[in-house]
Amino acid sequence: MKHKTLRTKIVLAVALAVYIVATILSAVSMVFTRNVLKEDANEILGRLSENEVAEINGTIEKIEQSVNSLSAITIETIEDWGKFKKDSSYEQECTKKLEVPTLKLSTYTNGAINAYIRYNPEFAEPTSGIFMGKEGDGYVFYTPTDFSMYEPDDVAHVGWYYIPVQAGEPIWMDPYLNENINVYMISYVVPIFIDGESVGIVGMDIDFTEIENLVADAKVYETGFAYLVNADNNIMYHKDYETGTALSEVDAQAAEFLNNPDKEGSVEHIGKNAMIYTTLKNGMKYVMTVPYAELTNESHTLTIIIIAVVVISLILSTIYAAIISNSISKPLKQLTMIIKKTADFNFEKNPGSQKLMQLTDETGDMARAIHQMRKKMRIMVGDIEESCQLLNANFEKLQTSSDNINEMAESNSSLTQELAAGMQETNATTENMRENLTSVNDNASAIETLSTEGKDLSKEIMERAVRLEKSTEDSAEKTKQMYEKVRVDAQAALEKSKAVEKINTLTGAIAEISSQTGLLALNASIEAARAGEAGKGFAVVASEISNLSNQTAETVSNINTIVQEVNEAVTDIAKCLDTSMEFMGETVLTDYQEFSKVGEQYKEDATVIEESMNNVNEAIVNLATNIKKITGAVEDIGRTINESSIGINEIAEKTSEMGVKTSDNTEVVHSSKEKIVILKEIVDQFKLS
Repeated sequence: MKHKTLRTKIVLAVALAVYIVATILSAVSMVFTRNVLKEDANEILGRLSENEVAEINGTIEKIEQSVNSLSAITIETIEDWGKFKKDSSYEQECTKKLEVPTLKLSTYTNGAINAYIRYNPEFAEPTSGIFMGKEGDGYVFYTPTDFSMYEPDDVAHVGWYYIPVQAGEPIWMDPYLNENINVYMISYVVPIFIDGESVGIVGMDIDFTEIENLVADAKVYETGFAYLVNADNNIMYHKDYETGTALSEVDAQAAEFLNNPDKEGSVEHIGKNAMIYTTLKNGMKYVMTVPYAELTNESHTLTIIIIAVVVISLILSTIYAAIISNSISKPLKQLTMIIKKTADFNFEKNPGSQKLMQLTDETGDMARAIHQMRKKMRIMVGDIEESCQLLNANFEKLQTSSDNINEMAESNSSLTQELAAGMQETNATTENMRENLTSVNDNASAIETLSTEGKDLSKEIMERAVRLEKSTEDSAEKTKQMYEKVRVDAQAALEKSKAVEKINTLTGAIAEISSQTGLLALNASIEAARAGEAGKGFAVVASEISNLSNQTAETVSNINTIVQEVNEAVTDIAKCLDTSMEFMGETVLTDYQEFSKVGEQYKEDATVIEESMNNVNEAIVNLATNIKKITGAVEDIGRTINESSIGINEIAEKTSEMGVKTSDNTEVVHSSKEKIVILKEIVDQFKLS
């Protein structure tokens, strides 16, 4: 593969970069320029259309102003509408007044061929009104058209009157050929109404060539032109087609474009042409069309110019790149030669390097950097040579020092081994001490456990004493309450037992009554016996009363016996209650008080035991703590001794290793001396003079 020089690469790179940038810029410029020029062309076409439409609409507005003014004058002239309808002489008077303004307005209106004021034939004569036509340079009044000759629906002849009246608003009539004067004209007619009634019409016929000339004179680029169509898209004026031709028959795309009201006022690309249309004030559509190639002709020219500029720029940039690349590659070649000498360890000074270092671009920076590098490498080689000599002297000193260290290491190794043996014996002694302390610590822990159990037992005794004291107090209180209740109940019972004595009194009274009843029965029997036969019934009653008295006496005797037994039982109960009360008061309550005192003493003893056990437990805890501290200290001592022993052993090992390493250092010294010789040979290869 052929080697390409840096100069060639720079030229190709610059040319390629310029080509790429120029291509991109030209493409963007062409697209942007075409769009801008297209927008400008559309804007220009739009302004052309606006200007032409404004001129045509101005002409149409002047015609409308003339007819509207004549319509206003007509209404103003007819002061009495009712009289105007009925009085023909008043109608003729008004018509005579209107002739002058009709003539003046027609004269001031460009293209006006005919002007007319026609009245409603329903109340006026068929030929009433004004009809004025142009003849030469002036105007002549003619007899108006006779309405009686035509029907109202005859649009061909009287449509100019009935169509505006029926529409109720001003109307521009489509252009038509007046065969009488062989003139193509267009009419503007305004219907007149007073109080909602039709008066008639006011109108003018305008020479259509007045508008045709404006359309035909429109300059649209080189070959573009304008034309007119009516609301139905029938051609009213076109340079290539006859008036009345349907646009859809000769240009369907244009007809479709004109049927879209959203497209009005905007430039559209229709076939090979660019088109724009605007609706005039008279309802016609003004259309401008121009070949699309003419619209974009400037963009093509500009595209060619841009391509030419790109080619010229590419050629100039290539020449400039060759010049620049030569100025860059020449110093680089010189630097390459210096770098090759450096690679061959040739550090001799180059006379041309001074010129290179005076350059102010990147090449100068590179030359100065290479100069500094070579300068530092010269110093470095000198330092290496000096270091070789110094290292040689130091290695000899290191050899002697290593021999001394080796001897000292052997002596230290023997001493550290003896010290390690003594530390191992000390470690064994501390191990025994630690085992004894562990045993003491275990015993102290057992005592601590027992003291804790005693403390818990004392707490349990205390709790029992408290429960006993509480139970004794509750029982004593309940006994007191029971004693008091029994005492009160016993007294109440004894009080109630006294009621038995009342029974004795009552039985005595009953016995006395029974005795009297017996005496009464006896007296009754005696009296019945005296009465004889008549007293037999009374004798029976007396006998029964005597029996009742005997039974009562017997019952009273039984009651007395029972009462005596009850009195004896009550007396026995009272004695038993007295004995029970005395036992509870003197024995039971006294015993409960003793129980309470014993419970209090039991509680005090438990408190003393708890305090003693707390003191013992606290002492045992302190003892265990101290033993743990001693054990920990002994363990630390043992650990320290063990670590010291290990350290001493390691020192002994390291000392031995140091001896070995010292021997290794000796070998390294010998090896380094060999390397110094090699470095010296390398230094001798550099050319420093």
